[in-house]
Amino acid sequence: MHPSRQVEREYAVRIHGEIPDGALERLVQGVELDDGPARFEEIVESGGSGANRWFHVLLVEGRNREVRRLWEAVGCEVSRLKRVRFGNIVLGARPLPGQWREITGPELDELLALAGLPPARHSAGKVGRRGMRRTSTGKWRPAGSDEGTGRGQH
Repeated sequence: MHPSRQVEREYAVRIHGEIPDGALERLVQGVELDDGPARFEEIVESGGSGANRWFHVLLVEGRNREVRRLWEAVGCEVSRLKRVRFGNIVLGARPLPGQWREITGPELDELLALAGLPPARHSAGKVGRRGMRRTSTGKWRPAGSDEGTGRGQH
């Protein structure tokens, strides 16, 4: 997940109020934040009407509150924000606290390749060096998870 790996992060963002003229161009060209320059790789308008408009934005970094800070830098108020994709992993509906989704072996390998890392070892029941293990049913889980409950140890 380190920003140096340049793995894409996609967010759905709801903006409340008017978007100032030129704001979208500035967000793609880059703006200066307290911790240095930042920009979106891409902005796609995703609908909405009235006081709220949705956008999908793409980052390859992931600094603290970067999406919100970028929009605020051009005079916009973020009223809703959710990450919808990390690399090749589409996150889907937001899970409730304590819930998680398993990634498949091929998803893990593709994500590692996107980050420029070698593929994980896929051996049933053994912990790979990435902290994941394959269960008896062939699913991947974090090495410290309780197999039967669907909840990881906290």
